[in-house]
Amino acid sequence: MIMPVFNCRPSLERALRSVRDQSIGRSIGPEAMEVIAVDDGSTDGSAAELDRWAAGWPALKVVHQPNSGGPGGPRNTGLERATGEYVFFLDADDRLGAEALERMVAMADANGTDVVIGRYVGIGRNAPRFDRDVPRTTVLAADPPVYDSLSVLKLFRRSLIERLGLRFPQGQFSHEDQLFAARAYFEADGISVVGEYDCYYWIDREDGTSVLQRGGAGAARHFACIGEVMRYIGDRVPPGADRDRLMARHFLNEIFSRFGRRYPSLDPAEQAATRDGARLLLEAWWTAGVAKRFGARGRLIAHCVLNGLDELLARVVPCGLDGTPPPVAVEGARAFQLYPGFRDAALAVPETCYEITHRVRQRRRLDAVEWNEGRLRVRGYAFLTELGAWDQSARLVLRQRDGAAEYQVPFDVVAWQGELPEMVADLDLATLAGGGPLPAGRWDAVAVMRAGDIMREGVLLPRPGGTVETPGARVVPVKGGAPYATPYLTTGTGALALHCGGLAGGPAPVSTVAAALTRVPALELALAVRTAADVEVTAVLRRRDGEAEIEAPLPVRRRSGDDVEVTGRLPLDGLTPGTWDAWCRVAVSESVDERRLRAPERLQAAAVKGIEPYSTEKGNLSLKVAPRRRIRMGFIRS
Repeated sequence: MIMPVFNCRPSLERALRSVRDQSIGRSIGPEAMEVIAVDDGSTDGSAAELDRWAAGWPALKVVHQPNSGGPGGPRNTGLERATGEYVFFLDADDRLGAEALERMVAMADANGTDVVIGRYVGIGRNAPRFDRDVPRTTVLAADPPVYDSLSVLKLFRRSLIERLGLRFPQGQFSHEDQLFAARAYFEADGISVVGEYDCYYWIDREDGTSVLQRGGAGAARHFACIGEVMRYIGDRVPPGADRDRLMARHFLNEIFSRFGRRYPSLDPAEQAATRDGARLLLEAWWTAGVAKRFGARGRLIAHCVLNGLDELLARVVPCGLDGTPPPVAVEGARAFQLYPGFRDAALAVPETCYEITHRVRQRRRLDAVEWNEGRLRVRGYAFLTELGAWDQSARLVLRQRDGAAEYQVPFDVVAWQGELPEMVADLDLATLAGGGPLPAGRWDAVAVMRAGDIMREGVLLPRPGGTVETPGARVVPVKGGAPYATPYLTTGTGALALHCGGLAGGPAPVSTVAAALTRVPALELALAVRTAADVEVTAVLRRRDGEAEIEAPLPVRRRSGDDVEVTGRLPLDGLTPGTWDAWCRVAVSESVDERRLRAPERLQAAAVKGIEPYSTEKGNLSLKVAPRRRIRMGFIRS
């Protein structure tokens, strides 16, 4: 463990305590952990605090040296004294999760990797985010994008550092670690990620006194440092998508960021140095492939710097810094962000600098599916990014699996949760198909988003790693099939779909509450039907050989919402010896379907001579009738 220390007395104890309390010290013994704290000429009492801690902590070695002008010097001092198998760099403003080192060392040991990135937690600042464990990857892998993290606040195998002779530049206020990290990435025998545990808490100083919070190094030194890293990448990675992706990371984080809030307040000489430094790197590495990765702001800054449009640059830089981005205009199938200079003939800036069509993405999610007074209600959201408040619409489309037909309803915003809309679509399956019932078949739910002629579409999915409970089948008017509609999530993708005209698993829309033989004689039935439609229900007893059947319509009574009660008696006159199966016929609109009637959950054998109700192996209700001349009837409890 190497910790550079310079005037960070308020946070020093927190950082040291997080190291001392590491679980790895308990698992392998405190003597196996080497902690080197290098005081780089502190004047705020940090040096004395380090000595106080070292007096009671044998693992802590403290080195005092004159101020070197940046964290690179004390890190180099620590490297000269390090003897352990691994090196971890911790800044004294930050702290570690209690199991960070144990997990990261275990990951390196298990996979033989030379570099391990632990999940960062930004406090008061942004930090690269890694959310899953990755045993082994490389610097050119796009997922996870390890090159997004170019700090050295991670675990390195010391043999890699010594083999490459890696050291830090002296006197560099910021970004001094990027070339170190880049070289380690490219030369490493594998990179691992511990992304399922909060390893490193990256903390900005509350008083805003850190070097980065104060703007970092001056333009000349800053761009010289970043240029060295970009040249290294250019030498190692041939032109193409990989190089463009790595270079875009630098343009975003180290070049265009210099044209932010501080740029207007810089003195003219520093502004000129910023433009000059950026121009050299743009001329060297700005390609069409890099430009595709940026929206209007980045493209405009690049164009202004490359073409000496200093006045336009001064107008562009402040736009959006107050949290309100410039407005968007959609013209046909193109979208533009209206930064200053748009279609100004005197400036002749290409429209492509303002175009954001390539940045427009769809965001969609399925949050809930429920039956609501006979309609299928879908909750979630679907919208187009980048367009802000520009008029856009979304529709929920049911598209038949074979592509024969599709029907749609509005997907309307009913509320907002932060920046995400809550949207609802109500599907009336009885009238959806041009005023008539939805035809039988399998239907995929697709969200279609449109702004002008810009259109995106995709299936509705639950949040990553989540799921949505589907509400089971309902009896609905269905054209050309059995009157059942069953929402479900597709196998594999988990997208919302609808099986119309039959059952596709899940709870059946008709269930048996009770069944009993009465003295009348009759079979008394109580059913529950999940439906908001007007239905007709008929009970049927059919002899298994198909030679006879008895049927009777059952009275239907609305209970509440989407449920009805169906109760009645099925006369048993003419019941002949044999096995009789209980069926239920459901009719709604012009659709009719018959299905076996399930036995009640608590069906009991009855001591009624000649008739024995029972549950089949599949759980259906049947009656056995003995070959007797006379049948005495009695009660059967369910």
